[in-house]
Amino acid sequence: MFAPPIRRVCTRVPLLRAVYSGCLRRHPIDLEYGTDTSGLVDAPTQRDARFAGQLCPYMGSQPTIIRRALDTLGNVTGYTFVDIGCGKGRPLIVASEYSFALALGYDISANLVRVANANAMKIAQRFPYRPPMRAFAQGVSELQLPAGHVAVFLFNPFGPDLMATLLDKLEAGLASGEIQHLFVIYDNPVCGAVFDRSTYLQRWFAGVFAYDRREVGYGPEIEESVVIWQSRRGARPDVFMDRARRIAVKDSLSASLE
Repeated sequence: MFAPPIRRVCTRVPLLRAVYSGCLRRHPIDLEYGTDTSGLVDAPTQRDARFAGQLCPYMGSQPTIIRRALDTLGNVTGYTFVDIGCGKGRPLIVASEYSFALALGYDISANLVRVANANAMKIAQRFPYRPPMRAFAQGVSELQLPAGHVAVFLFNPFGPDLMATLLDKLEAGLASGEIQHLFVIYDNPVCGAVFDRSTYLQRWFAGVFAYDRREVGYGPEIEESVVIWQSRRGARPDVFMDRARRIAVKDSLSASLE
């Protein structure tokens, strides 16, 4: 049912569409760790009326996509991983497999943040040597970014207005020198044009990653596009040649690379 020609037909049938969302199944990472990162959760109410309708529903990104994206960064020792719109914290769990100094998550939903912190405690008990994880209930306008070397992860959490607000904060940190080097890892980069316009950032990577075969059926697609930027401040030498691919936005929930 997940072969592309069959999927294109079945997703048009309302009763079958839910099968492809992955929301009806407990993800393998939760079966392995006893965590709760599965499900599809409606976007919370935005406290700031100016950004009403900007938030996207929560659905955990696939661990394979996160790992392959993080693998492009090389050595991340001393970096702080920051998941914006962290939801239940699946990317935090995956990031804890790496040599980050710290993994932080931010989400406007206090309920999702409580789940993310409960998941973090389970991982910490099982893997006490992994980087500390913590999630906070904060919107973008309230966000206090860490200093130093930072890797920001996004899985299409919200629309262009909030993304521009986030970029303003990142640029302010770079301009002041508080952020010494920055990666922005954008899975499903619907608002990628916001970062392409920044004079503080440059493309690091652009590519398409396939789901692991065990993950097929636990997400809405079978592959996802990922674009990564790095800051011009402290920039690492370019190693990926095909990083300038154009982002094609299908709708507010989906983008691909051409």
